[in-house]
Amino acid sequence: MKAHDAMYIGGEWRPAASAETIAVVDPADERVIAHVPAGTAEDVDAAVRAARAAFPGWAATPPA
Repeated sequence: MKAHDAMYIGGEWRPAASAETIAVVDPADERVIAHVPAGTAEDVDAAVRAARAAFPGWAATPPA
């Protein structure tokens, strides 16, 4: 089983604001295959700030 203790926000792995986790269940056999950080409002705010900061560059990228 894999344990992930960070969140990928703004192009880097960061520790989650909380130590709480969510179990990831394999739908084929209902085994827990991993635990991932349970995002908090603080984590969401950080992700939204990172997305807003990245948007101008993404918007200016040509489709090709």
